[in-house]
Amino acid sequence: MPKINLPGLRALAAAALCLCLGSAHAQDAAPAEGPALDSLIREAMLYAYPYQEFMKMRHEALEVKDSATATTLNHFRHARHLATPKDRWANGPIRDTFYSTNWLDLGHSPLVLSLPETHGRYYVIAMIGADLNTFSYVGRRIGGTSARKVALVGPHWKGEMPKVDQIIRAPTRDVYLNLRVLVTGEDDLKAAHAVQDGFRIQPVIQATEDSPRIKPQPQNWSRFVDVVNEALVRNPPPGTEQRLLQRFAHVGICGADCSWDKLPDTVQQRWLALAPEIEKNELKNRLNADRKTADPNRRNGWTPYRLPDGFGSNYTMRAQSAAMSGGILGLEAAEATYFAASVDGGNQPLGKGQSYRLHLSQGHLPTDAFWSISLYEFVTGGQYMVDNPINRYSIGDRTKDMKRNADGSLDIWLQPTDPGPEKRANWLPTPEKNLFYLMARAYQPWPEVLDPAWTMEAIELIKPLAQ
Repeated sequence: MPKINLPGLRALAAAALCLCLGSAHAQDAAPAEGPALDSLIREAMLYAYPYQEFMKMRHEALEVKDSATATTLNHFRHARHLATPKDRWANGPIRDTFYSTNWLDLGHSPLVLSLPETHGRYYVIAMIGADLNTFSYVGRRIGGTSARKVALVGPHWKGEMPKVDQIIRAPTRDVYLNLRVLVTGEDDLKAAHAVQDGFRIQPVIQATEDSPRIKPQPQNWSRFVDVVNEALVRNPPPGTEQRLLQRFAHVGICGADCSWDKLPDTVQQRWLALAPEIEKNELKNRLNADRKTADPNRRNGWTPYRLPDGFGSNYTMRAQSAAMSGGILGLEAAEATYFAASVDGGNQPLGKGQSYRLHLSQGHLPTDAFWSISLYEFVTGGQYMVDNPINRYSIGDRTKDMKRNADGSLDIWLQPTDPGPEKRANWLPTPEKNLFYLMARAYQPWPEVLDPAWTMEAIELIKPLAQ
């Protein structure tokens, strides 16, 4: 599974970081050298970066047999257990759903996706193209949970269409599917596995696989150029981006007519000098920004993540998402909205053995599907669940026997030690020493949650450290 991280979600929400490529005043003449050449290489790299990352993940899944994501083309790979503190496959792993992945090739035939009857159980499949844009969804919110068949058709397919309930034409030949299936708890594993197994995909026409020839190699910038060009041949961008490719051809990014070997030595040298710095300073370091930095979007200690429905022409945001080890698991805000808190209501870091109360005045997060609040501690190498004596790593709509107040509100107690029998049902254990953060997830949120004015209640410190 691709890794995700808390700062990385900020990149998806940061619309203010728009890079305006391909303006009406762009010059098509080749820049000889200097700032104009450097600027064009930067623009081309940010535009192309998602294609490289998509192809890198595809290669690891389909060509590297012992990789963590190894699978076969046009087949689902299912996660089968709920995440625990031992799981380090992702920063802040979700415990609400099982992930399943599927890499598709629509170059020679449509594929028929069979969706099972889930009897109201939540699921969603996000369909992502080779440019890292999510182009469609199917699931409980869009289409319901009855059994049906969906045909996925490549952008240039002109043959007979299969008889199905829905046809979705993908904008790219290479496609990634990310499936999430709700799990209610450890006693639900068998039923959830059966639902997962009900998702199947089959080609309409049997064809010989036509795999990419060039193997991606991170930080190999000559290979980066060639991998991207092969990806552009397999997955031609929309006509609206042809002007961009005409400009980027001067620095080796355009598809079939471009390659590293065709570039002048001066351009190659600038690529080798600039690309590592662009990746480090504009992509990787931006995602790993200090978590203590004040966030202008933070309210009551919570930072909202209402992800956009596609990147549009915001190629900087798309590249930053790609740098997030793929960053292609995020769902649009109407499907899932998130709130993260690493500070309390007084803007002080959460943790170090202190005790807190989180009050939910409505007694829940306003959603139509499900909600949860998960806790992750900051440790060397990432942010993971906290080992604790009651094996509780999140609280949500599926938590049994929670006690609500007389007015229907809910208090969640956050502390490392048992708060006692009256509060234990609402206890979310915290680390004894480390700092931590909370991630609130609202799936199929109500309209009020989508309103930028809505936010979570502040986390209240109830046991300050002794001076």
